[in-house]
Amino acid sequence: MNGILGMLGLLLDTELSSTQRDYAQTAQACGKALITLINEVLDRAKIEAGKLELEAVPFDIRSILDDVLSLFLRSPDTKA
Repeated sequence: MNGILGMLGLLLDTELSSTQRDYAQTAQACGKALITLINEVLDRAKIEAGKLELEAVPFDIRSILDDVLSLFLRSPDTKA
């Protein structure tokens, strides 16, 4: 997944049409969401095995919700 995201980052550094850029940005956002999901599944496995160590990390809930909503609002013809 990291390789795919890296290549999408390189792709986004090139000249693309607006449609191509939108597709690449959507793929990149979905890839990042997938990595987050995979990490959460791994954390769940650690919890079940009794090996999870908790860490307090500050976060911005508004930013997270905006990111999630943008994934659902995107379509090929609409800029989010």
